[in-house]
Amino acid sequence: MQPSLRLTILCENTVGRPIAAIGEHGFACLIERGADTYLFDTGQGLGLLQNARALKKDLARVSTVVLSHGHYDHTGGLPDLLRLTGEIEVVAHPDIFSERYWAGLGPRRFIGIPYQRPYLENLGCRFRFTSSFTPLAPGLWVTGEIPRRHPLEKGDANMVMIDANGRETIDPLSDDLSLVIDAPRGLVVVLGCAHAGLINILHHVRAKTGREKIYAIVGGTHLMAASDALFEETVRALDEFGVEKIAAAHCTGLPRAAQLQARFGARFVFATVGTQLEA
Repeated sequence: MQPSLRLTILCENTVGRPIAAIGEHGFACLIERGADTYLFDTGQGLGLLQNARALKKDLARVSTVVLSHGHYDHTGGLPDLLRLTGEIEVVAHPDIFSERYWAGLGPRRFIGIPYQRPYLENLGCRFRFTSSFTPLAPGLWVTGEIPRRHPLEKGDANMVMIDANGRETIDPLSDDLSLVIDAPRGLVVVLGCAHAGLINILHHVRAKTGREKIYAIVGGTHLMAASDALFEETVRALDEFGVEKIAAAHCTGLPRAAQLQARFGARFVFATVGTQLEA
């Protein structure tokens, strides 16, 4: 029998109901599965602790952290969390500490993890690096690297990195990973930003689990900068996989989120701070 599952959005760009919480550009999702508690991403670090208190969630119970990728808005809350938990396992891709910048409008700015690995390890991070589809517990996996196969899911040319030779290149964001949970109502896929492409992620999950249907997706879909063609392909994929709950957040962007709600109606949830999903 599968354990019960509850997901709570702790960090997101907006607060969706009248609670003493704050919004920030970032993402964090608390996962309570049976007797176990996991944290997927940590936001920027501005609201993680305050929002958890407002939602009456005890972060000291978290046993494992999963980091979706190495951007500041998903990793910045680690030090605050570690002061509550002490030593803790942190699951991530080995490229998570890559030197990363945003090269869009305005001056180039650093967007990587704002802390060095030794500092986080001194605080209690016990990193477990993986680049492959890896079980964390029965019915709970991280996807590892996602094969980039869909021709329209090309990533973002404004995101750049410094390679081993000191050259600036487009960041492939190979470390982008998601969490897959086998829940009573079906598979739930928790996304950080879906930099690998939502369609690519769904096909990878199907291939690795052998399951045709996915009950829910939760998190950032990175559709805010998607072309109309890619958006339509993504909508088709969500229908193809029979996704019953689309809890989109963060980098989905408000216009695309509104379009998703118009297309999917009650199947869509705007996953702001305080949103809860049971599966």
